[in-house]
Amino acid sequence: MKKKNFSLPSPLIALIGYSLTVLLIIFSLKHITLLAAPVFFSFVIAYLFNPVVNYLDKKTPLSRGIAAALLMVTLLFIFSTVLINLFPYVVDQVKQAAEKFPQTLQLFSEKVKVLSDYITKNFSEYVGQFDLMGKIEEMLSSVLTDLSTLLVAAFSSLYSFLLALMLLVFVPLISYYFIKDYKNMQRTIFGLIPSRLKERVINRIEQMDDILSSFIRGQAIVVLILAVLYSVGLSLIGLPFAILIGVMAGIGDIIPYFGTVVGFIISIIVGLAHYDSVEKLLLVALVFGIVKGTENWYFYPKIVGKEVGLHFVWVLVSIVVFGRLFGFWGLLVAIPSAAGLKMHINDLIKYYKDSRFFKKE
Repeated sequence: MKKKNFSLPSPLIALIGYSLTVLLIIFSLKHITLLAAPVFFSFVIAYLFNPVVNYLDKKTPLSRGIAAALLMVTLLFIFSTVLINLFPYVVDQVKQAAEKFPQTLQLFSEKVKVLSDYITKNFSEYVGQFDLMGKIEEMLSSVLTDLSTLLVAAFSSLYSFLLALMLLVFVPLISYYFIKDYKNMQRTIFGLIPSRLKERVINRIEQMDDILSSFIRGQAIVVLILAVLYSVGLSLIGLPFAILIGVMAGIGDIIPYFGTVVGFIISIIVGLAHYDSVEKLLLVALVFGIVKGTENWYFYPKIVGKEVGLHFVWVLVSIVVFGRLFGFWGLLVAIPSAAGLKMHINDLIKYYKDSRFFKKE
């Protein structure tokens, strides 16, 4: 009697392979940052703007190499123009914020102390002797300690300086070659796939491409919209450092919800220190609620699309798990990685439901 050879289901093999690839990418970004980060950011730029070069290559007499070079020159020009015009303003805002921060924190402490005393006096049967100010000071102290440690490490380290230099010099260069040779690289990678698996693997790669393109390109546009809306909204209600906080909150949402949460906390601290009425603080909450609500219900579905296909709970769980396990780089790749993971898990569930074991009466 012939023994049946045991073999793992192909969807399970694909899931294991995908998981190992994600772990390898995160490990490379986290532990070989000096080499991996420029390549990672170059790939993201190439991936974002490859459709533009494809269009120019098809619709104009320009060769792919010249189209890629023109694109990189244009991007560098736009980046330099924005940097030259915006950087001095941002630096000035940061300086003013740094100078006024102790005073802001003092005003904030005084008002929170009043609020804490009021709550303790009028609602003592519910909260007891709850030291609201103590809890807030403890939280702020922890955040500021971690932030100062991070800043010292970032600006005093030769490693960080070399990384910044590499990003400025090599990212545009590597991006150019990635875009120029994008099709050749694609052909080379596809050529390594065994013929019997090629159709299935390419189909999966195309599905992942839909997810990544929807997320990366869409998220970049959404982040810019959020930065503008937060800046305008906070400026209209007269919040000090509105543009600085708005830009930070928008760009911070590269990691979904992170920028909004941090921006809201900072806005409440600044608002509580400078405003004399609760209505103004409610306006701050209203600005963040309207902007984030509009993003969730309109901008995100319209721009990012439904291809990512992740439930809100799955998004939050993936951010918490990836962030907890892998830190900053885990947060950065959490959503697209989780979307790909969900796709492979769905394939495995479908394989199980189609199996004889599941259908057997």
